[in-house]
Amino acid sequence: MTRHGDAEKRGRLAETLCVIALRLTGWRILERRMKARRGTGLGEVDIVARRGMTVAFIEVKARGDFTSAAESVTPSQRARITRSAEVYLQRQTHLADCNVRFDVMLLSSGFIPRRIVDAWRP
Repeated sequence: MTRHGDAEKRGRLAETLCVIALRLTGWRILERRMKARRGTGLGEVDIVARRGMTVAFIEVKARGDFTSAAESVTPSQRARITRSAEVYLQRQTHLADCNVRFDVMLLSSGFIPRRIVDAWRP
């Protein structure tokens, strides 16, 4: 398998582990790998989850250590995720009254996912 293929496989496993962790703490998964329309400059959001009146747009990062995982969420990536979330919320009008936040879940080999709640504000 290619390096890209290995990274893709690792990323999917990381997302699955994060989904399990979220479900165990009462979150309902609304979307996985939510993609905005092509050609709009928007990207993909790894996980969209809801608990009560909170909707979280969650970026998952798996790296060799937690520090490099946290540092890998770039300002341009945060901006794309924020714009994608705005498009998603415009389409999902039933979520209009919910509080929105942006979280990051970090994974490092052999560890339980770590979550940075409210990692950034648009």
